[in-house]
Amino acid sequence: MPWSATQQKRLGFEKNILEKYFGNRVSWINPTSDTKVEVRVTTTNDKQYTLRVYIPRDFPNSCPDMIVSNPSSCLRMRDGSVMSALSGLNHTMGGRDGCTQICHFKPNLWKDDNTLYQVVMKGLIWLEGYEAHLRTGQPLSNYLQEM
Repeated sequence: MPWSATQQKRLGFEKNILEKYFGNRVSWINPTSDTKVEVRVTTTNDKQYTLRVYIPRDFPNSCPDMIVSNPSSCLRMRDGSVMSALSGLNHTMGGRDGCTQICHFKPNLWKDDNTLYQVVMKGLIWLEGYEAHLRTGQPLSNYLQEM
């Protein structure tokens, strides 16, 4: 299903914001329907990841899903176990497309004026918590507040 004129305008606004802050690290996949946006980010310890945001058909009315798409498989905990399950301690929503789906907003608290930039920034904060977990073994909930 193609985007409505209103949604196209909103997605153009989102594109401008993301490109302002992330430049050429932003890639749009299927921009006319079933749209996803990927943003390459770097944590403070120089680890590189890619966040993929799935734009819902009724965007901006619903909360988009987000995965860590690079590395291209589910992330692993410090103990080597796969992060593919729903976990409040680790702020994960399970797996999607073979990758770890991360929590960034409670869907019932999503507002239509939230932006994809906010989603990506929360993903980057999650990755900082993940890197801290890898260093310490502590659950991500020790580093992340409720989102």
